[in-house]
Amino acid sequence: MKKLLFRALSLLLVALMTLSLCSCERIRQAVHRTLMKTLSIKDPDIKDGDNNPYLNIEPDPSTYNEGYEAVPSRYSYQALPLEGEQKLYGILIDSFYEVSPRYSEEAQKYPMPEIRLDGYSLTEAQVRTTLKAISDDCPEIFWISNTIGYYANDEMTIVQGYSRLSPDEVTDKLGKVRQAAGEFYATVPDGLSEYQRELRVHDYLAGIAAYDTNVDVENTDNNDPELYTVYGALVNKLTVCEGYARAFQMLLNGLGVDCVNIIGRSSDELHMWNSVKLDDKWYMVDLTWDDREESYSRYCYFNLTSEQMALDHEDAPMFTSLDDSQINGEVDDIGADVMNMFIPECVDPTMSWFYRETPHLDDFDGVDVKNALLAAAKNSEQYFAFYIGDGMDLEDTVRQLFKESPQYFFDYVISVNGYLEDYSIDESNIGYITMPTNRAVTVELQYY
Repeated sequence: MKKLLFRALSLLLVALMTLSLCSCERIRQAVHRTLMKTLSIKDPDIKDGDNNPYLNIEPDPSTYNEGYEAVPSRYSYQALPLEGEQKLYGILIDSFYEVSPRYSEEAQKYPMPEIRLDGYSLTEAQVRTTLKAISDDCPEIFWISNTIGYYANDEMTIVQGYSRLSPDEVTDKLGKVRQAAGEFYATVPDGLSEYQRELRVHDYLAGIAAYDTNVDVENTDNNDPELYTVYGALVNKLTVCEGYARAFQMLLNGLGVDCVNIIGRSSDELHMWNSVKLDDKWYMVDLTWDDREESYSRYCYFNLTSEQMALDHEDAPMFTSLDDSQINGEVDDIGADVMNMFIPECVDPTMSWFYRETPHLDDFDGVDVKNALLAAAKNSEQYFAFYIGDGMDLEDTVRQLFKESPQYFFDYVISVNGYLEDYSIDESNIGYITMPTNRAVTVELQYY
């Protein structure tokens, strides 16, 4: 009777725990949604010359770790369909490292050199698509504003970028980003697998950065622009989903791991996350949703398949599915800033944290689970997670473990308690969290 009473009490707590711990923090979804402002370059023959000198900013080799061969992202560049767009891409990146100290009242930003692309007539939508590709591929360039100058005729295209920061501010803040990246890289030993490097970056950012819960999701212009950048995540250590995603991408690229950002929606709000390439296969990662106070949820969105991520994430449209008016932000509330240029298909579930790092329950004998539970109990751990083997039905297994006879998990607890000398797992006070996306269960343990 005592065992049955314990189990009855536990079922009530199981129900409460399942209701209270499975919800997600939906506020963590703010993307910097500001449509790009285009200024017309009225007379392309007028040049700034010596009246508007530009200060050179050293390009950025040092955000990459010397122990690994860096893989700067070029996936969005490769997706650009036109030769002119690809040429403009390279020229613009160079120009972004030259910023005028003279403030433009018209743009209310600091101008960069005017770029003339002879022989190519690009539309405004094609220029916006090119700038989107740079934004996707180059998270380390964080000072670019959403204002551009643009002119085109049948023979050429002229584009001028603007910085929201002065040259001195760019130099200062870029130096701090490089310093922060370098300090992290110094802690990463040589010889780690791609998965191990990814886990290092994931845990580092989750450990140092915090989500700004005061962010204005209705009008992002009210927020500090640094929240959406690598500077916000690495230096200020206060950020939102876009800052998490860009910092994750930059640090992994520097460690030789391919990583891209994905933009879309979740709970009907704009959101940004990542996809990571490990051993030639792609996986979905959402660091924002993993960085929560509850330690049990730290890896819920670590290396999911596309199908798993699609349960509560929706990709924004691919740029190839949009017309010029949509890319220019004139209709449908889309715009180049909320479209994707590259989304890899992720089909392998075997790099998820729960698959790799927790014991597998492949049958109800549960030998591996019992051994791991004993080790967790000896360390008085609060949470214990395990993976439901692919050969077992998830819902039926959870039901037989916790809800209905024979309630196997309580037998595991009794077995483990037989090996504990000074205390025991409290069988009457056990709650569990089912994680269908990961085919995993996390149990909250208490002791007496």
